[in-house]
Amino acid sequence: MRKIRAALAAAGLAVALGTALPATAEADSAGAQGPNCDAQYFAHREDGNMRAYLLTDCNNLLGTASGNDANWGDSAGPFTAADDNFAWSVLNTGTYSGGVNNVQFYEFANYGGGTGCLARGELYVDDLRDNTFGNGARASNAISSHRWSSGCSNRWT
Repeated sequence: MRKIRAALAAAGLAVALGTALPATAEADSAGAQGPNCDAQYFAHREDGNMRAYLLTDCNNLLGTASGNDANWGDSAGPFTAADDNFAWSVLNTGTYSGGVNNVQFYEFANYGGGTGCLARGELYVDDLRDNTFGNGARASNAISSHRWSSGCSNRWT
């Protein structure tokens, strides 16, 4: 989503300055970012869940959770052993009342290590390689727990 915003901002600036963008300009050589994440978001919009995916662009669902999961590597909760440290994209369709609608992700089990947040208004992260935890560690293939929060520390985009 960040690349789409940057491309739109550049186009707006070019219009404001009276210049034209080259006809061959593209947001990314791989094409538009997040088309499947967009589709997944609208298919599950406001269902009160977060989702994690094995691949980028919300492909190959690892799991869905309406509540917290302190350990993606155990056999309890919505995420289990095979899901630990395997997420490449995440989606937030939460609707919790009282403002508890952001998802805080953690590098380690039991809400330890670095943290990153997917705010409800951000909708999804289509490629976690573009994000890091608050301690600088990479976020892709590195999530081991999550919980719903009213705050949002180290917001991912």
